[in-house]
Amino acid sequence: MRVFEAIADAVVAHGVDTVFGLLGDANMFLVADLVNRHGVRFVAARNENAAVMMADGYARTTGRCAVATVTQGPGLAVAGAALTIARQARTPLVLIAGDTPPGDPLHVQSFDQQPYALATAGRFVPVTGAGTAVRDVGLAFRAARELPGPVVLNVPIDLQEETVPADTAAAPPVVPRPPRPLVPDPADVEALAERLRTADRPVLLAGRGAEPAAAAITELADRSGALLATTLMAAGLFTGHPYDLGVAGGLSRPPTRRTLAGADLVVTFGAGLNRWTADHGTLFPDAAVVSVDVDPAAIGARWPVAAGVVGDAGETARAVSALLAPTERPHWRSPELAAELATADPFDDLHLRSTVDRIDPRAFIRVCAEQLPRERTTVVGVGHFGGWPNLLLDSAATDRSFVAPWEFGSIGVGLPFAIGAAVGRPDRPVVAFEGDGSLLTGLGELDTLARVGAPVLLVVLDDAAYGAEVRKLAPRGVDPDLARFPGRDLAAVARALGVPAWTVTDEAGARAAFDTVLPLTGPALLHVKVRPDVVQEKF
Repeated sequence: MRVFEAIADAVVAHGVDTVFGLLGDANMFLVADLVNRHGVRFVAARNENAAVMMADGYARTTGRCAVATVTQGPGLAVAGAALTIARQARTPLVLIAGDTPPGDPLHVQSFDQQPYALATAGRFVPVTGAGTAVRDVGLAFRAARELPGPVVLNVPIDLQEETVPADTAAAPPVVPRPPRPLVPDPADVEALAERLRTADRPVLLAGRGAEPAAAAITELADRSGALLATTLMAAGLFTGHPYDLGVAGGLSRPPTRRTLAGADLVVTFGAGLNRWTADHGTLFPDAAVVSVDVDPAAIGARWPVAAGVVGDAGETARAVSALLAPTERPHWRSPELAAELATADPFDDLHLRSTVDRIDPRAFIRVCAEQLPRERTTVVGVGHFGGWPNLLLDSAATDRSFVAPWEFGSIGVGLPFAIGAAVGRPDRPVVAFEGDGSLLTGLGELDTLARVGAPVLLVVLDDAAYGAEVRKLAPRGVDPDLARFPGRDLAAVARALGVPAWTVTDEAGARAAFDTVLPLTGPALLHVKVRPDVVQEKF
């Protein structure tokens, strides 16, 4: 057995049935073996960076360790942004990268892949011998799953053709053990309980890391008389509770923003608490902030906190509840607030300004709110356009149904992440929001979408510009035309690449397009020409 065949066996032994990638000299026989001998599904991307993003989207929606593969040299180099995104998001992902022969430093595609992998993915596992290949695959998967995060498994092309020694024992797959819930220090629990006893207007704010603890946090809120809120990444976690404020952050809606301004204590559970969650300090300016997190390095790292509790969100919430007597706060949990939250409409008081040939993006999102299926995966790319669906569209983030790959601020993420999400969760449609500038960085992946045939509705909010840059340049007196571009018929481009597409310029056209594409059974694209002068301040 040759090394590439042993690697294929080991990858499949780790439960892998789908691999994303792009073929090249240093990985094509491995991919062929995975497909032909093992029946693995290979999703062929048009760009290595997009391939790794697809794997990342797959991992985020399934919770599984994803696998991608690229060839040597430029194959790995092109994937750097996607690996950095995965590292910052701590996505469990193994990237099998070919490498040039160590004995040929003048090879045209040779470069030092280890420091590059460490600078992007953060971890690097080299396969250095035929006898250790299977073991090294296991090390890569273990590191990706247990830390978690991306790992580059580096395999020189000449080594792949070597014969595995006959006496090499097959290494069994390493099954990662789920970590035990981290029990908080009793002194920290008592201190937090005392803060809740003495607070007048407390709020419990849950992030993505607190999803398994939703019931315990709700019980603590009810016991302590606190209000509930979430980060955008945990949107919908407390839906149905009468005192759920919804998303807290720069994208908070007016009732939420007004209420949070009066909070005197905010306790976060599993939330990164970045500057957007705190809206640069304006969201709850008078509140003491206490952070509960399993990672002590995360407490206070992005926003100053008054105190921290190192512990599992559920364990901590239950322990604090056990120390508190039931507390009524009618001035805070008032019937008037519950009524306002129950009837709040994000589209009230919006002065929509559509024109003959361009729709107000808020008017389009209102149609989305009326038409889109509630059970969906929502993907929002990076750019000015992303503010509208994030602010106005209720997109639940529970059950891994919301993907916002903003960790590195890279544009061009919406489409590839949507493809990966659709491959990972074919049981529900994907609705992805992209901008024109963002899509144009990776148009080739429309071909990938067409070939995959997954139920992905790609909504392109086109302002014929890099909207974020226009918004920032003009107030400084710099000509924003530097960030503007000629309008292009993106619907025609999509159709040429095999994706059915429609152009939308008004509300009637939007409704007609949705009537045509829904229910979603395959790929589709809506090219929505939006007014460029409607600005979202909190994107």
